[in-house]
Amino acid sequence: MPGLFQNKSILSRREQELRVREQELLERLDTALERFGADVQPTDRQRFDEARRQLGGLFLIVIAGEFNSGKSSFINALLGERVLPEGVTPTTDRINVLRYGREAEENTPEPFLLERVHPAPLLKEISIVDTPGTNAIIRRHEELTRDFVPRSDLVLFVTSADRPYTETEREFLEHIQQWGKKIVVIVNKVDILQNAAEREQVVTFVRENVSRQLGVLPEVFPVSSRQAMLARLDGDEILWKRSGFGAVETFLTQTLDQAERVRLKLLNPLNVGLRLTGIYKEMAFQQQKLLADDVEAIENISRQLGVFHEEMLRDFEPRLARLDAILTDMERRGDAFFEETIRIGRIRMLLDSESVRRLFEKEVIADTPERISEEVGRLVDWIVERNLKVWQDISTHLDRRKLTRHAEGMVGEVGPQFTYNRQALLNSVGRVAREAVNRYDRELESRQMANQVQGAFATTALAEVGAVGIGALVLTVLTGAAADVTGILLATALAVGGFYLLPRKRRQARQALHERIDELRTSLTDTISRQVHQEIADATEQINEAVAPYRRFVKSRQSALNEARGELVAVEDALLGLRAEIEAAR
Repeated sequence: MPGLFQNKSILSRREQELRVREQELLERLDTALERFGADVQPTDRQRFDEARRQLGGLFLIVIAGEFNSGKSSFINALLGERVLPEGVTPTTDRINVLRYGREAEENTPEPFLLERVHPAPLLKEISIVDTPGTNAIIRRHEELTRDFVPRSDLVLFVTSADRPYTETEREFLEHIQQWGKKIVVIVNKVDILQNAAEREQVVTFVRENVSRQLGVLPEVFPVSSRQAMLARLDGDEILWKRSGFGAVETFLTQTLDQAERVRLKLLNPLNVGLRLTGIYKEMAFQQQKLLADDVEAIENISRQLGVFHEEMLRDFEPRLARLDAILTDMERRGDAFFEETIRIGRIRMLLDSESVRRLFEKEVIADTPERISEEVGRLVDWIVERNLKVWQDISTHLDRRKLTRHAEGMVGEVGPQFTYNRQALLNSVGRVAREAVNRYDRELESRQMANQVQGAFATTALAEVGAVGIGALVLTVLTGAAADVTGILLATALAVGGFYLLPRKRRQARQALHERIDELRTSLTDTISRQVHQEIADATEQINEAVAPYRRFVKSRQSALNEARGELVAVEDALLGLRAEIEAAR
């Protein structure tokens, strides 16, 4: 059976042009939806594809309404034969599509869809769909009806005169309205009303409430399907007139003429497309809101790393100053030692270089190596604690935001695939942070770092010294200073004949000590500074590596969303413009 648009000879050039433009726009919308990938709901994709296919099919009228409103009896009266079963219990457990054919037959083209072919003249121009009743015990019936509505070109909504426009009917009409469908209301079973006044009262009640809901004045037909069927069977014209079915037939055959059916047929997929652009524009907006939160989370982590860097450098200077103070104390003791030792009255002692060396180590070097070792140990512990603190801060920051719960609350609005990818990456960052905290062994980290400082200091200060402690390395350097000093003092003793040499030798001894201490100070400062900067760089790199997939996802998704939403807005504007043209062509 050729569809409404397959026989192009009955279409005006303007109608053909509108159809071609609509197909192009729907192709653009299809491409725009593909940008959302797996986030597009399967039911939305199905409805969109069905609406596009329906553009080339027969005009499709869907009969919808609550259980026991008389939908099946209405269709039978319309066709003039009892094609569909009727009853007070749910008689339709699937979608029934009635199409024209010379021989009556049935087939099932898809699950829950029964196609009934019947030789009724009305079916030559239109296809009629009987849907399961809403508000029935079997909820699957209502789901079938809701899923089929987007395919329709026109909805005849059947309500019963004994319970017109119920709350559940209002909710179902709202669902139909979301898809931009033209709705015609059938008030069935008006024969149960006592008189014309009651009938008018019910019709007015339905018209006013539906008008308030839809925002337009609907066409409302009061009918009695029972009387119409009896009138057809008996040829009773008076009963036929009383049934109200004449107005329905006039609407379907005259008001709903070729041009009007073309217009509604064009509006069907267009309105479905507009509905989907609205849904996925909102999805893109919600995703962008979540991504804005993600950007803030990433920037917060970067800010914390910046604060960590600044605090490390700021707090490092006083710790270096404490090391310098230890060496400065030693310098002062050295100066005092030289003043006391290099003088004419100590010539005998100056001749005993071993005694001078021991005295120098006792009074000048003293506990300097131990104090430096302890201070370096405290500095290493500080670095370890600060590294642990930055990981704890990041872990706490992610936990405090409770991003998992927030994202789960958005599922269905932002798209399951997007939420899954985003949440997986968030969890990954949080997991890395927690693992870094949980596996932190302070003593082990401190030992390893102390060994690194010691190794770097040994390489700088003393080659091939072996695996000894920092204090031993310092002592080795200072012992060298003692050897230098005792060498100078011995030379002084040997040249004691010239008293004028004593002040010069004292200056030489002081200078030699200061040079050695300056070398030690420089070596310690350079080594520890390099280690601090290396630890800052390592911690920053580890955190950036953990955050990198998350950051890339946010950046790429933001770009994709901006493009997708921009295309949806453009398609929506074009669809609205086309809809205005179609509606103006009445």
